[in-house]
Amino acid sequence: MNKLLKIMLAGFTSLLLIGTTACAQLPKSGEIKTGPNVEAGLETDYLYYSPSGPVEGATQEEIVLGFLNAGTGPQNDYEVAKSYLSSSFRANWDPNNEVLIQDGNPSITFSVDDSATVVVPIAAKINDRGQYQAMPAGSKEFVRIKMSKEAGEWRIISAPNLISVIRPVFDVVFKAYALYFFDNQLKQLVPDVRWFPSRASTSTRLVAALLGGPSDWLSPAVRSTIPAGTKLSLGTVTVADGIATVDLSSKALEASASERRLMQSQIRETLIQLNSVYSVNVTVQRSALDANSWNFSNPQNQIVNPVAMYFQALVHMDSLGSAEIKGSKNLLTKYNAVDFATNSLEKTVLLTTKDGIIKTELDKIVQEPRMLAAGTGYLSPVLDSNGYSWIIPKSGERQILVFNPDGNRVPFSSGWLTNLDRRSFSISGEGSRIVVSTGSKENSSVYVAPVIRDKQGNPTGFGAPIKPAGQISAQSVTWLDNIRIGVLGDLVDGYAQPLVAMVGGGTRSLTPIRSGQTMVGSGQASSVFILDEDQAMYQFRGSNWVLVATNVDALRYPGN
Repeated sequence: MNKLLKIMLAGFTSLLLIGTTACAQLPKSGEIKTGPNVEAGLETDYLYYSPSGPVEGATQEEIVLGFLNAGTGPQNDYEVAKSYLSSSFRANWDPNNEVLIQDGNPSITFSVDDSATVVVPIAAKINDRGQYQAMPAGSKEFVRIKMSKEAGEWRIISAPNLISVIRPVFDVVFKAYALYFFDNQLKQLVPDVRWFPSRASTSTRLVAALLGGPSDWLSPAVRSTIPAGTKLSLGTVTVADGIATVDLSSKALEASASERRLMQSQIRETLIQLNSVYSVNVTVQRSALDANSWNFSNPQNQIVNPVAMYFQALVHMDSLGSAEIKGSKNLLTKYNAVDFATNSLEKTVLLTTKDGIIKTELDKIVQEPRMLAAGTGYLSPVLDSNGYSWIIPKSGERQILVFNPDGNRVPFSSGWLTNLDRRSFSISGEGSRIVVSTGSKENSSVYVAPVIRDKQGNPTGFGAPIKPAGQISAQSVTWLDNIRIGVLGDLVDGYAQPLVAMVGGGTRSLTPIRSGQTMVGSGQASSVFILDEDQAMYQFRGSNWVLVATNVDALRYPGN
C-alpha cells in the first residue's frame, strides 16, 4: 500500500472513531524479491467487540462466562478479561500465550472446590509466536479455572494463559502477517505467516516474532541476517506519523555491513504490511545504520497470464484472448510435445515427449535439445525461478531428478518422499518450498516442505513436511502466491472440490467444478484456473468458474 493511500486510510479511521460509540463494535532491489503483502486490518485498539466486565454480585457461572467472552476484546492487552481476575493473579496471567479457535459451544462443569472445568471443542490453536496449528476433527481442550472471593465478589485466582474465541470473532480480531527471512543464498525473501490481533502493539509483536527466528519446519530453507539474541532495546516499536522506529540492542552490531543492510530489509518488509506504516527507521542503541535503498521487486505485482499448450503452440491465455510465444509452435510440433514447463523469462522450456523430458531454448535458431530424463511415468516438470529443472517420477520407488541451469544433474536426496507415490507438485516462487500431493485417490496427503539448498543454490533435499490443508485427497496442487496453495480434490460424483490453503493459516473452499483435473494459479483469486478432463480451461471469477477456452492440452504458470 503506498504512502498516500495509507494517509487517506488513517484519516478515514480517525473519522470512523469519532462516529463510534461505546457499545459493542465490529472491526472491520535488484535480485531481492518478497512475497505477497498479507491483507492486514487497521491497527487500533478500538475497532473491536467491546465485552463487559463483571457486575456486582455476579455468580461463579457469570464470572466464568464473562471471562471467556472477554477474549473478544484485546484492547489494552485484554483489560476487560483481566477485570475478572483477582488482583494478585492479574499480573501473572498472559493472554498472549495461546489462542483457541472454537469449533462448537464449550461446556462448563462446576465443582464444590470453587473450580470449573471448561471443555472447548477446537478447530485450531495459535501459540505465543503467532503460529497457526490446525487440529484434527473432534479435538478438545480442557480449561480449568479456580475461583475465590475478593472483597465479597467472585474472582478468578487461577486459569491457563490463553483465550478462546469462535471462528467469526477470530476472523475479525486476528490477522495474518508475514515475517520475512532470506533464502540461504541471501537473494530472496521468504514469508513465514503468523497471526496476531491487529492493534496498536502489532508492530512490536511482529518485530519480536521476527527476532525469534523462523518456524521450525521452514528453518532449513531460510536464514535471518539479524544476529541471534538481538532484542528490542526499548521493548517496543514506536509508530508516529507513519514512521516505525525499531531500536535494536547492541547484539545487532555483530552483523557485517552487508548483513545490516539485509537486516533492514527483513524488518522493513515485515512492518510495511501494516496500514499505519509507510516508512521504517532501524537503529541500534539509538545510533543510525547505513541507509538502505529499499529497492525491491514484488512478484505479487508481476502477475502474468497462464501459459497454455494450445494447438501445438505455447500461448498466454485469459478471458481477453491469447498471445502466442514466439518460436514455440515450430518447437512443439517438431518434438510432438504433450506437456511443458517454462521459466518466467519464457526462453527456456522443458518438453514432455514420447521419448522423455527434454530441455531446450525458444530463442535459439540452431540448437541441440538436451534429454534430461528418458522414458515415461513422470509428473509435469517444473522449471523454477532459479533455473533448476525438477523432474519427479510418479512412483515413489524412483529417484527425484534435479538439474542445474546448465542442464547438469545435481545430487539430490528424496528423503521422506522416498517410497511415497506422487500425484502433483509445485515449487514456490522463490524456490524455497515445495507442495506435493502423495499417495493415491484412496489414500492421499498434501504436504508442504522446505527445499534445502547449498551455498551455490543447488537443491540437495527436503526438510520435514507439514500438512497445511489437513487430510484431503488431491489430484492437483499448485502455489497460488508465496503464502497460499491451491488444492484440487479428487472427483466425487463427477465434481472436484478446489481449496485455497494458507501455509500457516486456514483453508477456504471455492465452488466445485465438474470434471476438474488440473489447477494452476498466481497471486490472487482471479488468477486461479482449472483445466478439466475434456481439455476445457476455466477461470474463477466472483463465485463461479467461467469458460475461457477449449482444446487446451496443458496449462502452467511460468516458474511453478
